[in-house]
Amino acid sequence: MEFISNQDTLAKHLNALSRVVNNKPGLPILANILVEADKGKLNVVATDLELGLRSRIGADVTKSGKTTVPAKEFAEFVNTVNAKKLSVQTEGTKLRVSTTDEHGSHTEINTIKPDEYPTLPTIQPDKKPLFILTKDQVETIHTRVSFATATDDVKPVMTGVLIELEKDSATFVGADGLRLSRQIIKLVSPANFDEDEKTSSTKKILVSARAFNELASIVNEFEAEDSQNIVEVYLLENANQVIFKYNEVELSARMIDGMYPDYKAVIPTGYQTRATFERKDFQDSLKIVNIIARNVFGHKIILTENKEEGLISLSATRSEVGNNESSFPAKIEGDDMKMAFSAKFLGDFLSHVDGSEIVFDSIAPEQAGVFRIKGDKDFLHLIMPMRF
Repeated sequence: MEFISNQDTLAKHLNALSRVVNNKPGLPILANILVEADKGKLNVVATDLELGLRSRIGADVTKSGKTTVPAKEFAEFVNTVNAKKLSVQTEGTKLRVSTTDEHGSHTEINTIKPDEYPTLPTIQPDKKPLFILTKDQVETIHTRVSFATATDDVKPVMTGVLIELEKDSATFVGADGLRLSRQIIKLVSPANFDEDEKTSSTKKILVSARAFNELASIVNEFEAEDSQNIVEVYLLENANQVIFKYNEVELSARMIDGMYPDYKAVIPTGYQTRATFERKDFQDSLKIVNIIARNVFGHKIILTENKEEGLISLSATRSEVGNNESSFPAKIEGDDMKMAFSAKFLGDFLSHVDGSEIVFDSIAPEQAGVFRIKGDKDFLHLIMPMRF
């Protein structure tokens, strides 16, 4: 195998591939990436058996072939050298990477034969995407939904983002048992349901939040000027895989097995108290009370809504240190209300939404509080309260 590639292009793709590779894989070959050169293209692949990434890179290929090479060392060398182009070739059991200038640098990295490298699922030429997302929609899902999923594997289904697909829309849900985010997306074109499925049916897919986090990075790193920059989503049910295709990059993700909880049952209907306020005002007050709350068990703060004064007050107390309180103006409808929340969860929510005004609905101190962006009916965030 022998080819010449642009350093900056190769570095960008290797950086993305390296994020997928497990730092401590059970199999040595999974620390490697697969590099295949053929007909003016490089196919470069990485996987940890849960996520897989395939990149297609233009290159000047003088000799076809394929091998696997340690992702970390390959990527570090390519990122470090100061050169416009790199020459890459296999020499026996080594991969030699060299700058093309007269007084340059080179490295030789041990390879492993590609025979046992896992095969990633592929998209058949005649297969249509199940649905399509825009770049902006992917970023919205990542920002508003993924952060609310669980980060441990105690309940694997809670580490995933649930997709409820209908003909013209898709609902994305992330939850960890104490909070929940839901975002409804209007599809740019109707979903391609199978012929035996009713157009009114809902298809449910559960994909790891990590896949959406990686997809958000990909759509920012590999945007193309001559492309519509849309993400085509393919479902390979026989392989239990979802493939996200963005320009020349394909991200495959194994679907999570298990029954997702009935999240709709925990979303309150109606409200006893509704408050509308500026997001920045809430953030500024939260920063003040968090000086105490960050050292309190559960980061607990008290949120008090006073309709007559038109104020929301946040307070935190730590017996051995003291207490603090901060208030900000709000338009309050209904009854006065006092609830306890995790300052961390409130801060996470406020940092992951982009609206200037927030609407907060509550029914009772022991029931979930629902936060929305004013004027946006397609998004909501729910946080379970703490005990006083």
